[in-house]
Amino acid sequence: MDESDDPVTIALVAGASFQAYGQYQSGKAAEAQGKAEQQIAEYNATLKERQADAERERARVEAERFSKEGDALQATQNVQFAKGGVLVTEGTPALVLEQTAMELEANRMAILTEGFLAGSFLESEAEGLKLVGSAAAAKGKNINTASQYSAIGSLLSGFGSAYYAGSGSNDAKLFAKHMGT
Repeated sequence: MDESDDPVTIALVAGASFQAYGQYQSGKAAEAQGKAEQQIAEYNATLKERQADAERERARVEAERFSKEGDALQATQNVQFAKGGVLVTEGTPALVLEQTAMELEANRMAILTEGFLAGSFLESEAEGLKLVGSAAAAKGKNINTASQYSAIGSLLSGFGSAYYAGSGSNDAKLFAKHMGT
């Protein structure tokens, strides 16, 4: 029986081959998982960006509506002062109208600021999701690379062991004897 027919050598080579193939497939699966996680994170980031745009638009519409209501309030104040025969260009009526205008503008700006800040927060979340996705993809790629090196190591180790076993070492002969060959 030559050493290529030796059952120990065949078992060692087969075992090393299966181990290497398993490591290779595991690496490919890890890389695919990383890419899938990246795609999910990028999709979620896109949703957050859309929410940010919607939040800013909501604030703009709300501020515009509030501005129109404020204009109506100021017009009502002017009418009420005029009905009372009060001159609105000086004194207390002028101060009341000026104060109302300042409060209305402050409230309108607060609505816009709230929408801007909410939008910015959502965009920050989107950027964070993109980073998480990039990290997942990099991790998968790194695991794949490591598994390829491990597979190569398993093959080399298995072939080395097979060579050693086929060279007639006492350990290999003893193992073969116990296996019934």
